[in-house]
Amino acid sequence: MKIRSRDEVREAVFDGPEVTIGRVEGNDVMLPVGNVTKRHARLVVKDGKLIIVDLKSTNGTYVNGRKLTSPLVISEDDKVIVGDFTLQFRIDEDPFEDDDTLEVDATELRLLSGVAQHEEGSRLVYADWLEGQGDVTRAEFLRIQEAIPNQGDNDFSTLSKRLWELSKHIDPGWRRKVARPVIENCSLGFELECPKDWGSLSATEKSGERFCGACRKRVYYCATVGEARTHAQIGNCVAVDIVAIRRPHDLEQERERPMRMGMIMPYHDE
Repeated sequence: MKIRSRDEVREAVFDGPEVTIGRVEGNDVMLPVGNVTKRHARLVVKDGKLIIVDLKSTNGTYVNGRKLTSPLVISEDDKVIVGDFTLQFRIDEDPFEDDDTLEVDATELRLLSGVAQHEEGSRLVYADWLEGQGDVTRAEFLRIQEAIPNQGDNDFSTLSKRLWELSKHIDPGWRRKVARPVIENCSLGFELECPKDWGSLSATEKSGERFCGACRKRVYYCATVGEARTHAQIGNCVAVDIVAIRRPHDLEQERERPMRMGMIMPYHDE
């Protein structure tokens, strides 16, 4: 969500099923102006639909110029007016959304399970099996993953570049299952890098989240730097997908970034 007023531009990304909008702290979207009620409205995501609800606000919530009298399903083109602001929302598709529905045979499921359980040599065994199936790209990807931790600086750079090139030809769902990116924004504040990587964490009920035994918190797998930055700003540990283009200090807050869920602009009565 990009929040635009006359004086500044802010941005937020929301992964939960509900977003609250109001004048005071405690709301997901805080609009500190007099014509916005303390708890003004809320946006609910249900069954892939966006539903806007007015919370008995003093000045009302408007959709495309009409005052809201009951919960309403809205689209990306609809303009939601709250006080002096016009809000537009959208739901972005998760590039990893279908990763658990891929057709995988029983042998491959066992091999993936071995990787998930950190069995010694499981990646190399899986790579041998993939190569036997003619899947040389994923086989090479796994072998490089296994080799990288033991390489010197020069070989590390070469192998990392090759891993990135291969990743562009591999579906993101499988990539996340075997990924080994480092954990960033660790809440324990290690003086050195967090000793864990995504592949060493414990699985949870959500494929995009794993549990770190060191900091006793969940770690979130992010497809983009923008998504990772949003998690980092609220103190979450993150692992960033290999395809994302990285820059130094790119998890720090920027003044303006690409919108994910919606946009707020000053309201002008036409």
